[in-house]
Amino acid sequence: MNVLVVYYSRTGMTRKAGEAIADALREAGCQSVEIEEIVEAKSRKGALGFLGAGRDATLKRPAVIEPIKADVGSFDLVVIGTPVWAFTCATPVRTFCEKHGTEANQIAFYCTMGGSGDRQTFQAVESLCGKPPVATLALVDRHVKANRDEDFLAKVREFAEAIVSA
Repeated sequence: MNVLVVYYSRTGMTRKAGEAIADALREAGCQSVEIEEIVEAKSRKGALGFLGAGRDATLKRPAVIEPIKADVGSFDLVVIGTPVWAFTCATPVRTFCEKHGTEANQIAFYCTMGGSGDRQTFQAVESLCGKPPVATLALVDRHVKANRDEDFLAKVREFAEAIVSA
């Protein structure tokens, strides 16, 4: 299986999770796993960046993102990662899904969050991509940060196994 893991990360939690997912997919037997970050032109740093992120997500505003290098349609599966912003996906992920979601052959989703909002986030990404995911994974930021097996790494391995067996 040829897999692309694509994500947006404002604080680094979604990046860390994406890297762990890519490693787990390789260990689970995927022949090729590439990882790519969605890069937004606008800075989301600091308190004002945080507030603007929530506002833009709530209003479903598009983001200006840099073109991705990968050809989404050439992968068997695309794993899309997003932080939860205001109970939905981050605006750069929304823009990525609007541009490339229908190109993906199959999709899987993961999100990182302070504590809740995964269900609405997965519904939004599924709607934007126009197809159901083969697997989903919701991770709480404090568990990703702690990097403990039972709270984070075991869930990542289960997610990778679900993808490979789908």
